[in-house]
Amino acid sequence: MKKALPLLLIMVLVLGILTGCGTQTAKQATDPTDQTNKVNSAQTNYPLTIKDDSGTEVSIPAKPERIICILPSATETLFAIGAGNNVIAVTKYDNNPVNVQKKVEYVFQDTLNPNIEQIVKLKPDLIILGEISPTTTAAIRNLKIPVIVSNPQDLANVYTTIKEFGKITDTQASAAKVIDSMQNEERAIEKKVVLVKDTDSPKVWIEVDPTLYTAGSGTFMDELVSKAGGINIAANVKGWVQYSSEKVMAANPQVILYSYGEYNVNAKQTIMKRPGWQDINAVKNNRVVELNSDLVTEPGPRIIDGMESIAKALYPSLFR
Repeated sequence: MKKALPLLLIMVLVLGILTGCGTQTAKQATDPTDQTNKVNSAQTNYPLTIKDDSGTEVSIPAKPERIICILPSATETLFAIGAGNNVIAVTKYDNNPVNVQKKVEYVFQDTLNPNIEQIVKLKPDLIILGEISPTTTAAIRNLKIPVIVSNPQDLANVYTTIKEFGKITDTQASAAKVIDSMQNEERAIEKKVVLVKDTDSPKVWIEVDPTLYTAGSGTFMDELVSKAGGINIAANVKGWVQYSSEKVMAANPQVILYSYGEYNVNAKQTIMKRPGWQDINAVKNNRVVELNSDLVTEPGPRIIDGMESIAKALYPSLFR
């Protein structure tokens, strides 16, 4: 991951992989209340056919016992729903659960072009990928091993993915508990901010790169900021885009949220000392807050923890 910053941004877009140091584990509900989205706890009947996020129909002949995860959010999800013992390989970016890289047989160093020969040697019965290049994905599919491409684009898709992973691994009941816990936490956060956000919603600048790349509409960060009661000043543009310093100054955000991943050295000082930014309210009031990249970009169970961290930054008095 020691690459140029534009590569970091690409990985945010396509893989949801950043190298922050979050190690919080997903919480599980003890008294679920939301029955609407509860996963059916019946056993999975194999063979199972599903359509993955690339639109490809994938046939899974039996319960997977040897799973390769070349996507940290998938690793996190499988461990959260009780299927972690079947994960045999992860990536060098995986850090949840703690020490997960020591618990598996192999750690892939290249997530964009994983070693095909090593995949074959591991003898997996299921491979989970992010949305990497079509050529690489096709090469892995040619191994005639079931391949799931996972690329949820919003919170609703995260819940759907957890439910689907529960069905694939025959852990539906555990998946249901994880979903219920996440939804309960999401509602609790929204309940706290709903009383103030309509009259006091702060304008927010989201910075994922010191060259002023930001999260526009259609990104996880934009959705999380909105649900946490903030107004993203870049919501008028779509996706991950580069903004101008002049536009940020003109918008005069009240809160600045930054998340550079491992490129975080002196980030706050860099932001605070930018020419002209001393007149921005967020800088004047020292409301420049670092976010854990893992929590706000990886579409797994901890995404709600990311939402809470944003809500705390926007409304600190509500989350003491």
